[in-house]
Amino acid sequence: MNLQKIKLFSELKGDELKYVESIGRLCVYPKGSTVFVRGQTLEGLYIINAGRVKVIILYADGREKTLAILGEGQILGETVLFDSNYCSATVETLDITTFFIISREHFRSLLMTSPELSFKIIELLSLRLRMANRQIEELTFLDAHRRIVCNLISLAEDHGFSKGPETTLPFSITHSELAKLAAVSRETATKVLKGLQKKELICMNRGKINILDMDKMKRQIL
Repeated sequence: MNLQKIKLFSELKGDELKYVESIGRLCVYPKGSTVFVRGQTLEGLYIINAGRVKVIILYADGREKTLAILGEGQILGETVLFDSNYCSATVETLDITTFFIISREHFRSLLMTSPELSFKIIELLSLRLRMANRQIEELTFLDAHRRIVCNLISLAEDHGFSKGPETTLPFSITHSELAKLAAVSRETATKVLKGLQKKELICMNRGKINILDMDKMKRQIL
């Protein structure tokens, strides 16, 4: 595993990286697995080495809200380093997913000796706060069409590959998954996607979405 490719560890050098490798372990989950559930005790930090997961909230009436879709190099469980070691959401795999797991105790000890790593964790926590604030703003002020567009843009910026004005998501996403991200019905998500295709802002092929012009797409939320 090349830890230096992961933003969190990008400032660490040879001996530090070897130490991080020595205190962590790899764990593989099949597609469709529940990694942990809301309220469960977490052993530490989960770093996605390969694959994708969705972070969700499940309600008693059966409704599901997707908070995020995370992929290679992204991190779960950072809040347990400073707060309680209980998970605040449920995480399920969308592909076969490999995690590099570091225990809470080991990682907290590592933070005490590495100011660079401490700053990276602060950056990560700040990013999570901005994401939460963005979702609150979207749910409060944006209609269904704009929420779908915002989530497509976020997915493209987090995971996509750009070539000129076009950005392509490297994985397929169902209408249902997109609907749960934007907190709309699947029927609404389908209607919005068809409208975006008609405007030639996106094209879809076997579930993969290609944003044809990111600048024009962003103007949809103004």
